[in-house]
Amino acid sequence: MEGSRRRNWLKSIDYIKKSKVFLLPMLEVSLYHQGGNDGVNHIIDVSFVQMGFPQIVIVFDNIDYIPLKEDTHRLAMCSHYVDSEYGDDNREIAMFFDVPKEYKKDFELFVQGKYSQFSDKYKALLVKSYGVKREEGLSPKTLLPNVNIYDAIHPTDELKKLMAKQLSTSNHRIDWRDIKEVLDPPNIELEEYKLIEELINE
Repeated sequence: MEGSRRRNWLKSIDYIKKSKVFLLPMLEVSLYHQGGNDGVNHIIDVSFVQMGFPQIVIVFDNIDYIPLKEDTHRLAMCSHYVDSEYGDDNREIAMFFDVPKEYKKDFELFVQGKYSQFSDKYKALLVKSYGVKREEGLSPKTLLPNVNIYDAIHPTDELKKLMAKQLSTSNHRIDWRDIKEVLDPPNIELEEYKLIEELINE
C-alpha cells in the first residue's frame, strides 16, 4: 500500500501548519508513542473545524502499532472526544474533539493570530509544553527574526523593534509600536480539516 496522501500533500505546500503546536496542548493529553523503529511520527496532521461547535482534529496513521493504538484508545476516553472516521482508503484515522470550554476564547484568538492575547492559563499550558527559551537570529528565507511559541505569546519590545527594522524600507518606515503580533496568523484555508480527496482535487 502506498503512503499517506495527506502527508505527501503537507510536504508539497510551502506552509508550516500551526494547529499542531498551538491546539494539541488544549486537550491536555500526553501521547506516548514516539513513532516506530522507522522514526516516523504517526500523527499525520492536526487541524480544526469551525462550523458549529469548534473541534480539534488529529489525523493518525491507521496502522497496527501497539503504542499508537494505546494512544488512540486513551484519546477516545478523553472527555472532549466526539467521533472518529477513517479516510484515505483506510490509511488514516481522524479523531474529532470539542475545543474545551475553558479554551474557547483562546481558540478564537488563535484563528485570528492574536497569540499574545491568549489567557494566562493557556499561556502557562503552552510554556509547560514548549518551555521558555527564545529564538535568536534571522531566518535566511524571510530575513525576519526567528520566532518560536514563547516569542509569539510573550513578544518583547526588542523583538518588535528588530521586526520593524527588517520590515522597513527606504520609502516606508514601520513603527515597532504598530506591531501587535510577531508570528503570522494561521492560513485558515490550509489549517481547516478537509478530506484528503478535497485537498488533492483543489
